[in-house]
Order: sequence, then C-alpha cells, then structure tokens
Amino acid sequence: MWPFSSSTAAPSTSAAIPATGPVSIHPTLGRPLTNSEAANPELNPLNPEGHKPCCACPETKKARDDCFLKFGSNADDGADSGAQCKDIVERHRQCMRSLGFNM
Repeated sequence: MWPFSSSTAAPSTSAAIPATGPVSIHPTLGRPLTNSEAANPELNPLNPEGHKPCCACPETKKARDDCFLKFGSNADDGADSGAQCKDIVERHRQCMRSLGFNM
C-alpha cells in the first residue's frame, strides 16, 4: 500500500502505549511533558538542573554512540548493533526517563 494514501485500516496502537519508567506530567495540562518542556526545571522536578535532551546522560550517550560506531546502526543492512547494543541503549533510555524525558 502507498504510505501516503488514506485507508480505513485501524490506526497503530504503538503511539498510545505510554513509555515505561517515570515520565513527568505537565502540572496544568495533565499530559506527559514534551522533551523540550522536560528541560524546564520549573515544570520538571526530575530535572532540577534543566538539562536539554541533547546534553542529558552524557556517560550512557557516549557508550551508546561508541557501540553504534563499533557495530553499525540499525539502519545499516546486516548491522549487528541490535543484539550488541541492546543493554547499552536500554541503560541510556532509563537514564533519560529518570530525568523525566519521554523515551
């Protein structure tokens, strides 16, 4: 099926599945914070230093990036990073979630 055509197929439910781990909730809107809102210490008590997503969790981000450089990214044909980097990627996601980012 052409990806841009309209169809009557059921919508994907993956977007409705919430992320596991702590996710900060907007104090007035009652919805999860966007990643840019999660960098605001006034809205997100889990991130009191106000780290932006790009600068949060530098240790696990470096380990993740090094693993992808060594084993390739998942976008590469025949890449082995899916199996080799799974635990490292999950540690980085947990770190980001601990700061209230919706991963």
